[in-house]
Amino acid sequence: MKTVAIFSGFYLPFLGGIERYTYNIVQKFIDKGYNVVIVTSQHDKDLPTKEEFDHLKIYRLPIRKIWKNRYPFPLKNERYKQLISDITSEPIDYYVVNTRFQLPALLGAQLAKKAGKEALVLEHGTTYLTLNNSLLDSILHRIEHFLVKKIKKNTKTFYGVSKEATEWLKTFGIEAKGVIYNAIDLDDFEKYFSPKLSEKIVISYSGRLQAKFKGVEMLLEAFSELSKERNNLELKIAGDGPIYSEMIRKYSQENIQFLGHISHEDVMRLNNHSDIFVLMSKIEGFSTSMLEAALMNNVIVTTNVGGATELIPNQEYGYVIKDDKETLLKTLKLIVDDTKKMAEIQKRVHDRVVENFNWNKSIESFEKAFVELEKIEIN
Repeated sequence: MKTVAIFSGFYLPFLGGIERYTYNIVQKFIDKGYNVVIVTSQHDKDLPTKEEFDHLKIYRLPIRKIWKNRYPFPLKNERYKQLISDITSEPIDYYVVNTRFQLPALLGAQLAKKAGKEALVLEHGTTYLTLNNSLLDSILHRIEHFLVKKIKKNTKTFYGVSKEATEWLKTFGIEAKGVIYNAIDLDDFEKYFSPKLSEKIVISYSGRLQAKFKGVEMLLEAFSELSKERNNLELKIAGDGPIYSEMIRKYSQENIQFLGHISHEDVMRLNNHSDIFVLMSKIEGFSTSMLEAALMNNVIVTTNVGGATELIPNQEYGYVIKDDKETLLKTLKLIVDDTKKMAEIQKRVHDRVVENFNWNKSIESFEKAFVELEKIEIN
């Protein structure tokens, strides 16, 4: 039985797109008969540093308090050293590294090289990290390039979760080997689908509420204007974050509902009862939220980030639009004023997700990549 080790800055119960990707692919690896080792950070001190389940081990490395929920810095105490020793003694066949810049990722590539193997680095981003400050961002960009140089010393095998992610890697002088797509669980549709009862058109968003990054403020502003002209609309916002309280105070109208942080199951139920999903994001790899909303028959309205055009190649499948409020408002009017066309788009994008972006296809892509890794190691 082969063993796959996945190195990632965070893992469940930390919630984010990369963590969801990792969780889903881990389940598929186990279903296919692999053992899995996850090496991540102990972002919560109450989490055990080592856990064992059937065919799964989780190592959580101690980290420093600074930026512990954003960029984990290892705390190299005695427990850290013992865990590294335990990890290196694992019979790992394949090393998978999430992102190119977090320190657990650099560790994974380093340990792979020491074991005489080539790590597979999986890129989830399509643009630089940002702090929304031009001076700090310029420094951050230099740091990114420095960290990429370090990881390139230990591996030359890079993939992206979308074609756009592979294009982004060229910024760092990296030619990606291919794409291992973010995806959905085919069983989720049957699990969460139920007939819609409300006659109102529901627009939704699920994700982090963070200023400027995800475009939530723009969506709320556009919806407020749109709902003054039409009384058959509802907006439901799922997620928490730094601007959550501010948005609740600013938008208190009855047809806007803030759900706060909800479980994945409740997000899927929201997707089922929603008609239109809006993601006006500035930074994405290939949004899990967008894929799941499309699976549950939502018209997708999004900016041209991540794998947007791979899911939505033209307006027969949804809308990839400019990052501005007027374009968003115009697009929402276009959709809600033609419910027949809305239903046709919902069906097309659902079928496209099912056909092209499922975990069975992604696991096949991983296994093809593993074959290529073995060739590298033999040579």
